[in-house]
Amino acid sequence: MKKTITIFLLFLSLGLAAQQNRVPDVDDMHARKWQYMVDHAHLTAQEAVKIEPIFMNYEKAQWKLLEQNKEFFRKFRDDRKARKNPNYEGMNDRYVNMEIQKAQLLKDYYFKLKKYLGSEKIFDYFNAERSFRKELIRDWRGRKNQETSPM
Repeated sequence: MKKTITIFLLFLSLGLAAQQNRVPDVDDMHARKWQYMVDHAHLTAQEAVKIEPIFMNYEKAQWKLLEQNKEFFRKFRDDRKARKNPNYEGMNDRYVNMEIQKAQLLKDYYFKLKKYLGSEKIFDYFNAERSFRKELIRDWRGRKNQETSPM
């Protein structure tokens, strides 16, 4: 659960490194990720044209799911910090349901990709997606360490 919350918070903080005190621009993040995907999955121009709308719909659906749950997760975190009695059952239910919804989104995404990409290309595509996530986390950790290190 910590991993999911960390990833959730990472997505919320994206874009802050690009310009300090700037509200993260989700569309910029999606565009950056899309370019990374095209480059690292070695998509042809024709494949990229066909896949981009599918990618953008998937990204927006994931973001919407996170946004729908953001306030609940924030309240849970705040209650825990304040040593109030947080709603653990509600948190567990929300977490499991969110994971099920994410899995369904991924399944639908995969079947849409299969219409335009072969198995090997989809494998490379999903590897590029995982690689992008790892780079985001690495960058985020690097920025966090720079902010906390003494000058």
